Amino acid sequence: MAGPSLTIAYHRDDHAAPLFDACLYPGDFRTRYGLYLKQVYERESYSLVDGRRHTLSLRLSYCSTDSAVLELLLSGAAQVGILASDDVLGAVLKGQPVKVIAPLQRARDLLVVNSSVPAASWSDFVAWAGTRTRPTTIGYVGRYSFGALGLMQALDCQAIRYTSTIPGRSSPPVADSTRVHLVQADDQRTLAAGLSSGGLDGAVVQEPAATWLQLLRECHNVGRTDVLPPGRFEDRPGTVIAASDSAIRIHAPDISRFLELMAVATHYANNHTRNTLAATCKWLGASPGLESIPLSSMFFSSRPDAAFTGGIWNWYFTLRLRSAVPRKLAGHMEEKDWLGVPYDSLMLMPALERAGARIIR
Repeated sequence: MAGPSLTIAYHRDDHAAPLFDACLYPGDFRTRYGLYLKQVYERESYSLVDGRRHTLSLRLSYCSTDSAVLELLLSGAAQVGILASDDVLGAVLKGQPVKVIAPLQRARDLLVVNSSVPAASWSDFVAWAGTRTRPTTIGYVGRYSFGALGLMQALDCQAIRYTSTIPGRSSPPVADSTRVHLVQADDQRTLAAGLSSGGLDGAVVQEPAATWLQLLRECHNVGRTDVLPPGRFEDRPGTVIAASDSAIRIHAPDISRFLELMAVATHYANNHTRNTLAATCKWLGASPGLESIPLSSMFFSSRPDAAFTGGIWNWYFTLRLRSAVPRKLAGHMEEKDWLGVPYDSLMLMPALERAGARIIR
């Protein structure tokens, strides 16, 4: 395909559902929005068509983890990535040249516990953990996990003493007064193994991992942790669209066209949930019974609303209070000052205007 092109790397799970819709329902998109993807090679390459005009060639590259998507962005092998916000923001703190360029999915962090834990709610869990003779172990993935930070804040509000362990780092002995021990895991499979073996009492995850753990590992859901007091991460950014600094500099007009497509795709995903379920099952080769549970609680949005921008700020502010922000980045005292570091909105705003005109026409 001649003309401009982009490689889009994405984490192959439910969070990329709007992209699956755009690939699998070209007729719907053409009729409703006048903007659609024409398949060239199934699941690999597509032509973005505006009316009858080819505007952009897209090559799709799927990854099994968010970190793999990030690696493709940083290496230049992909210009745009669809991945977890934690991974992008963590890379920014490390000084790596990547930015969030649009929201995609709002996350709900859930506390899932193994079958031996007699708790059906957060209050049950707090009471149970407070009476045990040993600390309750809770796993999470990622050094800069939104979910872990939210749980820590909820424990602070309950005056529950906790400690944390990071692989490869020495940790002080767990004090007798410690009621919860937070353990960073390498990946979701490590969490699943820990829950099954009893090495972990619980884990902080979001959908679809929460459903997978409950159905396949005989765990149960205690409830959302992002809404617990102080509630600073409610509906926080879960999956985002990101790009490297060099891609933003070189491919800004083309990236903006892709963001326009994703803006109408999030509108479609939210308003055609049955089609989105069918597209996700077909793309992932999963059963409708399994996928219907996480998708029923997901909301997709390309709008950078207060939950999105506030979530990015509260993440940074929480880490700064815990002295986990590098000194060169620790001087941002207001939300507007910090947001310009991890987030580039210049391509998104005109894309949203163009998408809005297509949605209401």
